[in-house]
Amino acid sequence: MEKIIFKDGTEITVERNGSCFIVETKPEFPEDLTDITIEGEMPQTIANGRIVDAASVDGRYWFTIIEISEAEAREAKREAQIMYTALMTDTIMEG
Repeated sequence: MEKIIFKDGTEITVERNGSCFIVETKPEFPEDLTDITIEGEMPQTIANGRIVDAASVDGRYWFTIIEISEAEAREAKREAQIMYTALMTDTIMEG
């Protein structure tokens, strides 16, 4: 078993299969996916992560965490800020 520790202190105990992590049910992932630590057989630190939902197989949930570039992280943050501003001002975003 391995442990994933998120910046906010959230910890998830997982089983690893290659680059995939396996848990019994889909966990509640924190919003901040920076500075993720994976402890176990193949320790790893992820500066800017993205959760990739894989599948629910045999009643268990499979996912992976990928590293994204600083540019992708900035773009995702910018898009989230635009969507938040649109939501707060009742602006309809198209496209």
